[in-house]
Amino acid sequence: MPLFQFEGCRQRIRRAKSHSESVAKMWNDNVAEEGFYSARVCMNDDGTGSIRVDPIYGLEFLDTISLQFGEMLYQLRAALDSCIYGARVCETRQNPPPDENKLEFPICKSRAEYNAFDKAPLADERRTILEAVQPYNVPKLAPEDMVFNFNRTLEILNDWARKDRHRRLHMLGSWASNASPKIRCPKGTTLSYIRINDAGFLEHKNEIATFQLIGFREGMEVQANPDIAIDIAVDEIPPPCADNDTLGNRVLAMLKATECIVSTIEDTF
Repeated sequence: MPLFQFEGCRQRIRRAKSHSESVAKMWNDNVAEEGFYSARVCMNDDGTGSIRVDPIYGLEFLDTISLQFGEMLYQLRAALDSCIYGARVCETRQNPPPDENKLEFPICKSRAEYNAFDKAPLADERRTILEAVQPYNVPKLAPEDMVFNFNRTLEILNDWARKDRHRRLHMLGSWASNASPKIRCPKGTTLSYIRINDAGFLEHKNEIATFQLIGFREGMEVQANPDIAIDIAVDEIPPPCADNDTLGNRVLAMLKATECIVSTIEDTF
């Protein structure tokens, strides 16, 4: 049965979900439906060329998205801190509990940092939960599985929430991945090779692929489709570790990790 001491955590998680949905809607309304990027082919006389994508409009709307995203991070981080507060209330049967202003959820990059953290007199079963999800305990996983790991997720959440308190996060609506470009070769030419670039931020490098056409002559028209996924992203560490390490999946992991940790600690009472 849910305990009222943890209701504030659940309310914050629901608020965070609402902010994440607002971010997704603003991105889709401003980019996906309007076609924010255009593709072009750049050719050289020797038949080598490149497929590039360029923004059609400015990215001013990302300022509003940044504010919504920062609110989401704040609510998730606060939900974890509120979870520790609720646990102390249950253990001490005092509300407010002793040392209420010092209570927070530890998120530590090393065991030494964790051992030095004032975790208050929580029971061992709850300390075990706290230590299990610490960033320094991140397991070895395949890159495509790492995005949903709680240990890594908490480190990202903590780092981004801390940065957002002091400055706006670097929001970029342009992480390009899963490219599978198509080229329409002019009559009389053949494709010698095509090399697809790694996923990355378009603002840093908007070249999707390079190729060469045998038999190309000046004046020939070459058409291409980059066939690439473009998603909103945050230009903050850590960089994506796999194609599925998108901002959408990171946010999903943050919401799920926070919800599971709160529920797990609540269930110990």
